[in-house]
Amino acid sequence: MTVARLRVDPVACDGIGMCAHVAPRLVGVDSWGFPIVDTALPKDRDLRHAEAAVASCPRGALFIEPGRPDGH
Repeated sequence: MTVARLRVDPVACDGIGMCAHVAPRLVGVDSWGFPIVDTALPKDRDLRHAEAAVASCPRGALFIEPGRPDGH
């Protein structure tokens, strides 16, 4: 089974927080507003929410990392 993951590029991120508003179940924020993600996306619903969060990022700092066949 391949499992994609939601990731953030910390250099590109400005801590605006739109991703956390769009996908609060997948994205948390730290005390400065920067996203906390390391979320496996095993369900289609999770993937759709992650795609919405990626699309909402004004800095393009979020991305979906394709899964590897071993699921890691």
